[in-house]
Amino acid sequence: AFKPKNWAGLLATVFRCFHMTQPRTFRALFLWCLLTYSSGFVPAVRRGRNTLAKRDVSALELVFGASAVGVAAGGWVWLSGAEERELRGKWRDFEEKQKVDNEERRLRAYLAPKPCWTLEEIAKYDGSESMTGPILIAVDGVVFNVWSGRHFYGPGCEYGIFSGRDATRLLAKGLLELEDADAAAKPLTLAQRAALAGWLFTFRSKYECLGKLEGTGGSLTDDVDPAIPVFMDS
Repeated sequence: AFKPKNWAGLLATVFRCFHMTQPRTFRALFLWCLLTYSSGFVPAVRRGRNTLAKRDVSALELVFGASAVGVAAGGWVWLSGAEERELRGKWRDFEEKQKVDNEERRLRAYLAPKPCWTLEEIAKYDGSESMTGPILIAVDGVVFNVWSGRHFYGPGCEYGIFSGRDATRLLAKGLLELEDADAAAKPLTLAQRAALAGWLFTFRSKYECLGKLEGTGGSLTDDVDPAIPVFMDS
């Protein structure tokens, strides 16, 4: 069997080699080779002998060798799954942190619902005052807090034109610029009201409803089926 003269030096070398070996599967293989070599099996195989038939192996050596192989095999199985367990643990930690962060964002952007809002009130919440505050948009007479869609409706974002205003006609017509006076005086077509109904469905399913917009009259979408909204080039 392998009998080194300097056990301290050997252990130090083994420790360095073990931590330099990547990935963990190869660490397990290194551990298996070390244990089986120290048990006296590897020298016998290397000399081309049958361990049990050609070499005088005591019962104690046999038990130690079998135990070493068993421990190495178990260590191999455990270490080969260590990386996956580590990744799962990191993902769980990430999900927990995301939940905490989302709850903090929700509290900072919270506005209490009320029966009626004016245009002047929702204009204050276009996202320009705070990077974490509420963002209000009115759609077909309904006021929504779209804070969770800040990457869409925040200042400078693709749909930032809708924030802090009644975006009913812009959404219905698929516009990303304000209408002129002549265009704003024309009533919406059936197709445009259907597109508006599609937008209203999307907002209701994604964002918090805070109440009604004052002075809007009746709904423009009650008598139409929702259509898929499409933006047009301005």
